[in-house]
Amino acid sequence: MFFSCALLAAVLAPWTPVQVEGTKVGVWGRSYDFVSNALPVSATSQGREFLTGPMRLVGTDATNAPLVWKKGGGWVQESSDEEAVLCAWQSAPAAAADASVRIAADGMVKVALTLVPGPEKNRGTLNRLWLEIPLKRDVAKLFNYSPASWVKLQNVGAVTNDIVWPFRPVVWLGDEKVGFCWFCESAEAFVTADENRVIEILPKGDETLLRIRLADAPFELPHTWVFGFETTPVKPMTRNLATARTLHSPQMGVGITIKRPEVWWTSQRAFPDGRIDEHLDEAKAAGVQTIAFHEDWIPVQNNPTPQKDFKAIVEKCHARGIKAIVYQGFELSSLDPLWGDMSADCLSHDATGRPVSYWYREPGQRDYRVCYASAFSDVWLARAKKAYEELNLDGFYLDGTIMPRACSNTRHGCGWRDAKGRLQPTYPIFAVRRMMRELYAFVHARGGRIDAHQSGYLCPATLAFADTYWDGEQIACAKIDIQKELTLEQFRAEFMGRNHGLGCEFLAYEVPGKWSYDNALAVSLLHDVMVRPAGFVSIPRLAPVWKTLDDFGLEDATFLPYWENGIKVSPESVKVSAYRKKDDRTLYVVSNLSPTEKVTAEVQLLDGFRRSVELAPYSYQFVK
Repeated sequence: MFFSCALLAAVLAPWTPVQVEGTKVGVWGRSYDFVSNALPVSATSQGREFLTGPMRLVGTDATNAPLVWKKGGGWVQESSDEEAVLCAWQSAPAAAADASVRIAADGMVKVALTLVPGPEKNRGTLNRLWLEIPLKRDVAKLFNYSPASWVKLQNVGAVTNDIVWPFRPVVWLGDEKVGFCWFCESAEAFVTADENRVIEILPKGDETLLRIRLADAPFELPHTWVFGFETTPVKPMTRNLATARTLHSPQMGVGITIKRPEVWWTSQRAFPDGRIDEHLDEAKAAGVQTIAFHEDWIPVQNNPTPQKDFKAIVEKCHARGIKAIVYQGFELSSLDPLWGDMSADCLSHDATGRPVSYWYREPGQRDYRVCYASAFSDVWLARAKKAYEELNLDGFYLDGTIMPRACSNTRHGCGWRDAKGRLQPTYPIFAVRRMMRELYAFVHARGGRIDAHQSGYLCPATLAFADTYWDGEQIACAKIDIQKELTLEQFRAEFMGRNHGLGCEFLAYEVPGKWSYDNALAVSLLHDVMVRPAGFVSIPRLAPVWKTLDDFGLEDATFLPYWENGIKVSPESVKVSAYRKKDDRTLYVVSNLSPTEKVTAEVQLLDGFRRSVELAPYSYQFVK
């Protein structure tokens, strides 16, 4: 839904007030210019232009004659520090295209595009309409879309050839520094001839064309599509990623090493032996800065009613200078006191119209996916704020909360039926965005942090209102050989953080003989990304890495990634990234990404000296 300027709060840090100059709207690090067009003729990030020409509407009228846009215009209807509202249009004999555009201070652009009959008739039809976004090829080298499959790494990679997809609610194209994201909540307004050919990515010459097939069959006017886009990064990086010192507690998923206690909540699993002080002392000594407590810090899933015994744990963390953030997710529990009143209206439904459940937990309850386009979002916010203040928390670890998951529950406005009568989903991006923005404002006003755990989801419309993200569970859970199937292009597109504007930490579940923390570090450290330890038992695995980085000192060091630092290395399976200080002292990360071959890497350092480094398969070493 749209909000008037009067209802929006002041600009949230670190964003800056919206700047308007004619039809050009500037936000932190980015700008969009409409000039005399219904859609932007320019879109920039960090001073780089994305477009080779104006975004355009390509279509045909009822006689299959091409739409020829004769004239157009636009103006800023109203503006504030937080938002600019534009009216823009262009006309052809058969139709006019009217766009109402809202550009928020974080750079999110929301467009309501309406095609209406031209001046000749009050009624009319068009046979086809495509939205074409011509992007410079050098800034559209990588792609990411959501939702992602947890079966294979298909949603992320390099743009090398033509790509054709069915409707995707989120599509991001970019490189290692910037990107462009298009997003849309549903295909309800789309007029589709081939449901497997709705989005096309077409690289040719110096241009990569992103084509959205809004209509491939006759449709009556007026007709409206609502979608959004945003350039990235969404905000300045506030810290070096490799200094992250977050511990996830307790360890979840594959490779769990602690016995399940009889009492499942109040973080008992984090301290199964009851030695809370001893474990916190060890964590502090190893360098842990923040502990993220998982779902069992409370007895009812996603219902953060403060527990007195957990408050004592928070206080023990604070006494040692460790910050405490707690789990909040995407569920409504069958044990929640509001289940009877809210479950029918607020649960997320699948394509069969049934609620979706992922797991059963103790004490005896089943957790169902809730939709934050429903009234539950306000309940969730109120509960989260209350717990934050009563427990004196330092932030939230959000498990999937920022992801607008597919929902077909028509009782709260999601879901729609296609031409064949099939129930189709809505992805409530703007509702989740509203909720996240409010939580971000609340937490940041108190100096806290929002840490988003998501998998295969990088839509800046909601991700902007997090400080860090933890990504990789879809890889950890997929039945793939990670060492063989995870490519560097895939890592740079999704798991690096800097091209999206947030710090990222990599998620790794250890599978003996197949994947370990050391394997994960071999690829993550090349990208200035830390692997997050899961469980106190994992701290000794990461502490030596933290110490190496701390001893070198990263505060005044520049990160020089393997794809642009010019360091010569052989064999081909070996990559080298580096941290370099102003006094030319350098710390190198040398990684062998061959899953089977032990190698002797020959590295020509930046000072001209050569080093030989012995590396096991899929491993790394620090070299000074």
